[in-house]
Amino acid sequence: MQVADHHNLPQRNRFYQSSLSTAAYTKGQNYSQADNTFVIFFCCFDPFGLGEQRYKVKRGIEAYPNYPYQDSEQTLFFDITSLQKTVGPKLQRVLDLLANRKLDEDDDFIIKLRQRICFVKQNRKWRKEYMQRSLYEMDIENERNEAVREGHELGRQQGLKEGRHEGHEQGLKEGREQGREDGRKEGQAKERLSLVTDLIQSGQNQAQVENFLINIRKMDPSQATQYYQEALRLLK
Repeated sequence: MQVADHHNLPQRNRFYQSSLSTAAYTKGQNYSQADNTFVIFFCCFDPFGLGEQRYKVKRGIEAYPNYPYQDSEQTLFFDITSLQKTVGPKLQRVLDLLANRKLDEDDDFIIKLRQRICFVKQNRKWRKEYMQRSLYEMDIENERNEAVREGHELGRQQGLKEGRHEGHEQGLKEGREQGREDGRKEGQAKERLSLVTDLIQSGQNQAQVENFLINIRKMDPSQATQYYQEALRLLK
């Protein structure tokens, strides 16, 4: 599930496929006997900005796009905010469930789907595999956070030096701390505003956008309305 667009989905897919491919082969096994691998991304945005509800990615030969290059790898991307309904009825209900749209809770398929989700969340083996495949991304995030901390420390040291020079050490320190906090909030606000803008441009109305922000992004209703109105102002 991809909530925010970090513009790295092809690279993320490469990592996931490589992990699955390694698990698909056993020692001494013929290559042709390896299991097929599928990676599916459910995105809260249009992953490629081409206006489709579903994108199917397979390798091919550049000069011969119709040649059946069968490497048993396939990747699917879904924009769960899309209302095009170009997929089958059952798959559409899955997307509606992920997007928190209104569903018939008495529908047998929805009941079974919710039961399956509950099972997966409680299955230790699947949770362990998920965590193992998440280590790489966690390492990347840790490295990024460490770089941010180093940057903050460098800025703090520079601020102290400048403060001593100007005779306003305490004021400069407090100003820099406030500036870092303001910068963090500003970055978060820009990311949220960009997401709301994408939702509006994909055809979502105000109720759908605010429902998404409240239930998936866990915003309070007044904050969701504020982001929606600000995004509308920017789009005019």
